[in-house]
Amino acid sequence: MSGSSRDNTRILSRRTAITAFITWSAFVIAGFEVQDTAAWMFALSLMSASAVFVVMRIVTTTGLKRKQPTPQT
Repeated sequence: MSGSSRDNTRILSRRTAITAFITWSAFVIAGFEVQDTAAWMFALSLMSASAVFVVMRIVTTTGLKRKQPTPQT
């Protein structure tokens, strides 16, 4: 893994942790019980993980397409 990839992963991890903390705090402040908050956090994490997967798939395939040489006929 290159240095910039590791840096991007660290930044994404920090942002995810900050987002999780803010979301957890908002649910607790709104008066939800721990079970409800945990269920919502699980659902939100699945949605965000799938969104990150889709974005990374698009970004990486676009980058690979740019690197591939055009066939010469």
